[in-house]
Amino acid sequence: MADDTRETVDATAQPPRPKAPANIMPGGTAHTAGGEKSDAGGPSYIDAVRSLGPEYYLNFHKRPCVRDSQLQGIAAGFAGGSLAAILGKPVRVSSNWAVATWCGVSVVSYQVCQYYRSKEKAGIKQAQELMEKKRATIEAKKEARRRAREEHDRLEEMRKQEEERKRSWSYWYQKNVKFW
Repeated sequence: MADDTRETVDATAQPPRPKAPANIMPGGTAHTAGGEKSDAGGPSYIDAVRSLGPEYYLNFHKRPCVRDSQLQGIAAGFAGGSLAAILGKPVRVSSNWAVATWCGVSVVSYQVCQYYRSKEKAGIKQAQELMEKKRATIEAKKEARRRAREEHDRLEEMRKQEEERKRSWSYWYQKNVKFW
């Protein structure tokens, strides 16, 4: 008979618990991964503003679309404040209307200008691609004409050489005189 020294395994027994959460990355801070919540939720608005530097703000008026949108906003702000004053609103409310109108019209005008600039850039890029294709086509045609002209010149030269050979005495002699 065979030796029955089998070990019995308990199906209800639980595996040993891990010492640390299995899904945490070293140095991870994601709360869903079992890590600790981070104190800072990323850079703040003030940090972003400070990171741009003074040259960004000092040269703001030189950027495309800014001048036109600001001029339109100022005119619209004047009209909005004037309308509020004509309607009999207090000075403080009229001023708020003027500032709100200036901000709204400036932002919308800037975005519209940026949209049209992007469309124009896309059109320019497409035109450049078309010009490159046309230039390549023209170069290919020139090369084909040059090759055809060289082939024609070569064939013409061979034809002239054959005519010269036929006019010579050696051609006549080889063709008509046979000794044996």
